Amino acid sequence: MTTFSPVQAALEGVRMTQRKPLVVLAWAACYFAMLVVLGLVVAFAFGGTVRTDLALLSRTNDLRELIDIVARRKGTLLPLIAFAVALQSVISVAIMRAVVRPEERRLAYLRVGREEARQFVVALVGWVVALVVTALPSAVLVLIGAGLISLGAVETNRWVEVLGAIAVAGLSIWFGIRLSLLSITTFAEGKLSLRRTWALTDHHFWHLLGMYALAFVITFLVSVAQTVVAGVILSLSGGATNLVMLALSGLSNLLLAPFFFTVQMVILTAAPARAYYDLHESELAPAPAAAAV
Repeated sequence: MTTFSPVQAALEGVRMTQRKPLVVLAWAACYFAMLVVLGLVVAFAFGGTVRTDLALLSRTNDLRELIDIVARRKGTLLPLIAFAVALQSVISVAIMRAVVRPEERRLAYLRVGREEARQFVVALVGWVVALVVTALPSAVLVLIGAGLISLGAVETNRWVEVLGAIAVAGLSIWFGIRLSLLSITTFAEGKLSLRRTWALTDHHFWHLLGMYALAFVITFLVSVAQTVVAGVILSLSGGATNLVMLALSGLSNLLLAPFFFTVQMVILTAAPARAYYDLHESELAPAPAAAAV
């Protein structure tokens, strides 16, 4: 009976980038096209009023004005967020498909259908769970703190705030890790089930935590590489003295940014996908006693 290796799972995205560079480039091009579409939606569907409000947000210090802008724009922001999540789901599902169904390689694993739509629902469920896990305990801490302050126990309240913040952070991390395979489980098994995901990650918290920690370190190194490449391009363009070359370097960085972001997305999405694949294979493997017979 086997289990998954945190190191191998965290490196799955790196291996995929090495094995399928053209596929990753196709995902980066898709991501760049999505950014263009999103920009056009903001520019044409919502016009200059959105830009006016954004500019006002950056320079006003009036709290009532800030609240008024947010309240006025909530109907605009929610569809934009939903649209962005829907677009990103297309690439996320393509990455998961490349890990667990590598034979479905046509169109660089990109599809638009029910599997992508389910990921939008997964995102909504994740937001609700995060809200419950963090907001409710935080609200309880605020009530306890208010009670302690009213009793004059200021020093005790400080300890409660520190320990409570640590507890809420730990609870959020624990819940986040236990439900971190929800996206890949929903994709691979065709249905959203918190119970299934919870059972799959049972007894694997520390392995999964180590996997995500290593994956985040790798994505940080990708960010460092992006900074180095941008610096090299800027130095080759002659710095800020040559306006034409500076414009070309800016364009190069604009085109490279989606690639580096896509590589980071591949790393962070392929890791849990590989973890699911290996854990699922472990479930299907025969028990040692049965294998001996």
